[in-house]
Amino acid sequence: MKSIEKWADRIYAENDFGRGIATSLSGAIGLIVYLVTDDWVIAAFSTIISFPIIRITSTRINEKVERKKKRNIDKENALHIYENLSDEEKEVINSYVSAGGSVLTWGQMNNQSVSSAAVESLIQREILWSSMTADGMRETFALDSNVFDIANEKCTANKSS
Repeated sequence: MKSIEKWADRIYAENDFGRGIATSLSGAIGLIVYLVTDDWVIAAFSTIISFPIIRITSTRINEKVERKKKRNIDKENALHIYENLSDEEKEVINSYVSAGGSVLTWGQMNNQSVSSAAVESLIQREILWSSMTADGMRETFALDSNVFDIANEKCTANKSS
């Protein structure tokens, strides 16, 4: 009797989404098979065989849902940041969109007709930072990729309107 209590405690204390779903569904499958066939051996095998299949499937579905949820949160945060920027800061970000990427060299940035105060403001907000090119030869200004994506979407939407 004590082992059944330990087993039940372990099952109900479980935080693994896939295991929780698999335990419930495979238990239901075993019960249904038992009620239909009145054979506990077949019901037990049905439960045992269905558990890992359901666990793998439900874990993968849950991971996919969680990744999508995280991407949506990241996009929502970037949209919130973008919408709260000043017009001058948005001009700086739009210069990246016009250039076609989220990184500009210092030379390219110096050729932009944007406010240096806005550039510094974006640096202080940690939306823009200095970096190096992959070959290590030039310094660059890198823009937060999520903010760049939002600005790129808005620019594309404005062009198609």
